[in-house]
Amino acid sequence: MASDVLQLCAALVGQIRPILAGQPPEVQGAVIADLLAIWLAGHHVAGDPDATRELRGDLLANHLLHVEQLVSVNAHLIGTTPP
Repeated sequence: MASDVLQLCAALVGQIRPILAGQPPEVQGAVIADLLAIWLAGHHVAGDPDATRELRGDLLANHLLHVEQLVSVNAHLIGTTPP
């Protein structure tokens, strides 16, 4: 199952990467921010705004941990690892 998810993620990244390639960094960042906001907005606790805020905060914190881990991996892959 995990390998299926990783394969699907890699395939989707492969489709999205060429769309963002060559765009200015501020455009890339805005697109990624909007997609992240859409993802977070899709998570809610019906009738409980406080629980919704907590859920979204937890998801965002966990997401940022994963992003931080992926930065070094991707920096190595694209050749921007600090010396």
